[in-house]
Parts: sequence; structure tokens; C-alpha cells
Amino acid sequence: MSLIDLTRQAQVPQTASLVLQTSATTSSITTRFEPEFSTISTSNLGTGSLNIGSDHTLTVGQISMSGTPSFIRDNVGNPAIEFLTTGSVQSGSIKIHGDLIVQGSQSIQNVEQFTVQDPIIDLNFSGSTALASTDAGLRVGRSGATNAQLVFDHSETRWAIDNAAGSNINIVGVSTTDTLTNKTITSLATSTMASAANLTFSGDGEVLGLPANPTVAGSSTSKAYVDAKISGSVTSSGADYLRKNFVKKSLSITGSDTASFTALTASAPTGMTATTETDFTFFINGQYMEHDALEIEQKTAVLFHLKIDTDSIGYELEASDEIIAHGKFNS
Repeated sequence: MSLIDLTRQAQVPQTASLVLQTSATTSSITTRFEPEFSTISTSNLGTGSLNIGSDHTLTVGQISMSGTPSFIRDNVGNPAIEFLTTGSVQSGSIKIHGDLIVQGSQSIQNVEQFTVQDPIIDLNFSGSTALASTDAGLRVGRSGATNAQLVFDHSETRWAIDNAAGSNINIVGVSTTDTLTNKTITSLATSTMASAANLTFSGDGEVLGLPANPTVAGSSTSKAYVDAKISGSVTSSGADYLRKNFVKKSLSITGSDTASFTALTASAPTGMTATTETDFTFFINGQYMEHDALEIEQKTAVLFHLKIDTDSIGYELEASDEIIAHGKFNS
């Protein structure tokens, strides 16, 4: 029977960090697997496993995994880290089966797309515990330009934005008092100011965009509408009509109740009240004539009549009376 010289075969080698194991092939002399010192590789383990114990450290240069997919498992065999594959090839992606807790000072994501499923992102928290109040928000880097940011200003207790201008601008709130500078408010439905609210303009500020034809009683309107009401239309001579005030002297007295003038009554433009006796003032011999007793008539294109109610006014006209008319005559 062949013998194995264990003293010779198991002699400690000159190189450290080797383990004693059997040879890969049998000896030609002994026809047995011989003990030898060598390194451990996955080929040595075959389909087995390596257990170094919970109190020991395994130090390696690289770990190569051949599974599709490959896993790093916990002590009861559940997947902890999964190395994803595309087909039968490792894709470089890793799935963490559980929470990822980073204890360092930075977590840098050099990715083209960053997706978060949770609808709420916690800032200024340690776990679920809120930290001391401070400004917090989102900042957008702009190479060669001022960065932009959306920030919660803790000293003002409100949100603010910095549109790459270098200073925060408060976001207008429902119950806050704010000053708007060079702002255009659009897409507003019906809005109501408080009963005691004031709208104040400084300098030469104006309200623009008011309707040219208001339809609601009490509504503000535009200058164009007011001009149109004064002049009848924007291009008419209504303003000239309002300025008309000419003096005429009676031409003759007919009977005891009619005075004739060589005059033409000015016509009111469209949209304005028609000309009546209230647009004139009459004097007889220097004395005012009461309107309640007067009636006017444009008899012809050049003849204007003033008729009086003698019973109401208390006297009759005489041929020697001088009657003066002030009012809206054409010149």
C-alpha cells in the first residue's frame, strides 16, 4: 500500500497567506490527492460556500459575480443588494432591497434624470425629526450667471423666489400684504376688494384696460367712453356743443306773448340730451324770466321764437320790451 509523507507534503511554504488544501489531481506515485499550500478561488469552492465567521473580516481586491442576476444577501438569505442584468449581461444598475442610509456629508447624483416617487420631499430633517429652523429650498445652478432658487425664508415665515436677480422676492399670499412692482395680473375672474380698501397710485400712474362700453351700473370706464359721452362720439363736435353760449337780442314782439330772434338753435350730438329751454337764459328789460313760463321754438332755419305764458309769468310783452337770450345758439 502506498503511503503519504505528511511531513514532506505539508511543509510550510515560503510565501505567506496561503491555505492547505488537496491537489486538483491525484499523484502519479500515490494515486491519491496530495495536500498542498495554495490560494483560495471560487474555482476551489465549486458550488460550495465560504464561511469566515461573524467576527472575521474578508479583504479582497475585487468581487466577481456570475449569477444573472447576482445578489448580496443578508444572514438569513434574503436579497439585500441586487446587481441587475440586461439579458445575461450585468447592466451596471444596482437595486437596494430596503432603505439606503448615507452617513456622509454629501450624496452626489451624477444622473440625467432624478425621479422620486414620494410626493413630499423632506428638507432640513434628520430622519423624521425636524432640525432647527433655517432658510431651505431648491437652487438651480446657471453656469456663468446668477443662480436661481425657490426658498422658504424662515425669518419671514413665507416662500420666496430668486429669479436669478441675486435677491429674494416674496411670493404673494392670500392673507399677506405685499407691494407689487411692475407686475401684470392676468386671467382673473370676478374679484372683490374689501369695503374699506383703497387703490392708490403714485406719480402719474393710471388704470388702463377699462371697458370702452361698460354694461354694469357703478362700474369704472375708460376716458374714451367719457369723451364719447361728452362729444357724442370720439370724432364728433360734442365738446364744441357744450362750449356754445351765444347772446341774441329779440328782433320783434308779436302780440303779447311771442318774441322773435334771428338765430338758429344748436343741435345736441347723438347720445346727448336734446336742446331745450333749460339750455337758455332770458332777460326782459334786464330782469330774469322764469323758465316755468317759457317755451322755445325753432320756427325756421333763421327764425327763433320765445313764447311766454302770460298768466304764469304775470305780465304781457310790449313792442318796446328788450329781450336778451343767452344759450346754445349757433354763432
